Amino acid sequence: MYSTSYGFGQPRAAQTTIPCRTCGTALRVERTCHEVFLRCTTCRTTHDVGEYVAQMDEALESFMENVYCDRT
Repeated sequence: MYSTSYGFGQPRAAQTTIPCRTCGTALRVERTCHEVFLRCTTCRTTHDVGEYVAQMDEALESFMENVYCDRT
């Protein structure tokens, strides 16, 4: 069954195991109303999710399942 809540009530951030390309610290996935991005809490850089698709882990995959976006 599909939910029509489109992320409402879902977490706005999650910790991943994906290492930052700048410093190696595990990245945190975060979402705003208009975008999803990866943030490093150590070196304070932000990264586009598309840059890390090949390294996607279970935490990022599960987080993205609750984000409404056009995946075509």
